[in-house]
Amino acid sequence: MVGEDKSMRIRWRVLGGEWHEVETNAKTVGEFMREQGLSIEEYLPSIGGKLVTEDEEIKEGIELTFVPVVSGG
Repeated sequence: MVGEDKSMRIRWRVLGGEWHEVETNAKTVGEFMREQGLSIEEYLPSIGGKLVTEDEEIKEGIELTFVPVVSGG
């Protein structure tokens, strides 16, 4: 049916951590981050080693890595 929400499986991790494989209905990286309780102010999303924005569309089977933001002086 057109417009029907479809869940997909993706893998994700925080850099240096374990991989998690989850089902999601999120359509963008930002939606997925909110779904997982990850703040865009605290983590930079990347796909295949390339930093992406929260507007990046996600697709079945992708691997998302979240790089912790480091700040200080």
